[in-house]
Amino acid sequence: MKDNLPELLSPKVDIIFKLLFGDERNKDLTISFISAVLGYKDGELEDISFYDTHLKREHIDGKLEILDIKAKLSNGNVIDVEMQSRCVPSIRKRISYYKSNMLTEQIGRGGSYSGLKPVKSIIVADFDFIPESEKCHTVFQMLEKEEHFPFNDLEEIHVLCLKKLSKLDNECLHEWLRFINSESKEEFMELAEKSPVFEKAVDVLATVSADDYNRMLYEARLKEWRDNKDRIDGAFTDGMKKVFSLLRQGYSVDEAERKLGL
Repeated sequence: MKDNLPELLSPKVDIIFKLLFGDERNKDLTISFISAVLGYKDGELEDISFYDTHLKREHIDGKLEILDIKAKLSNGNVIDVEMQSRCVPSIRKRISYYKSNMLTEQIGRGGSYSGLKPVKSIIVADFDFIPESEKCHTVFQMLEKEEHFPFNDLEEIHVLCLKKLSKLDNECLHEWLRFINSESKEEFMELAEKSPVFEKAVDVLATVSADDYNRMLYEARLKEWRDNKDRIDGAFTDGMKKVFSLLRQGYSVDEAERKLGL
């Protein structure tokens, strides 16, 4: 592995994440990552086909909500993979909605329910997405409330919290999440020396990072996030000022909330 790498862009930014794991040329990396998440043995997942590998122009106009990777596995399962760097309103509902759409899209006109294949969502989160659990890797299914057996095998959500990486025992998945979470050339180089898979992953990341257009997309994405954060912080500060103003006027907390429509 060469030590004269360019400045490597973070895989935690969804644009870079999709360029790494949503490209047909690098699907061996995607197969390795998905196999680690879903618990497939080496060679068990033979192939993967992507539904959409392109970054569309609207991805840099400040209106993009999510850049996900949709793919079909050789066993017929349909996969949706996404990188989430920040918590956004109604994110859990949105994930359920996307997953439901991926079920209905399989049938089309004149299709049969018997032909439905399992849909599995994989969410890599750079925040404490599941505060109810201390686990790094949480798996959700539709289960019977008391006896906990599944209704069927059609729906499954895997959430991977990078902030809880130290709690993960799965060595292969741990290394992949380390790669996604790395922030320095030294960390990437250390992983690249461990196996040919990570050597290729770092090479691909270096190629992506050296491209001027990709760097423009990356910087535009970071700017969008900063601008959104400034707007949210400003709205929060303004709202708190109004609340305290009403409290000073003698309103109760409940009255202030009702008056402000909270």
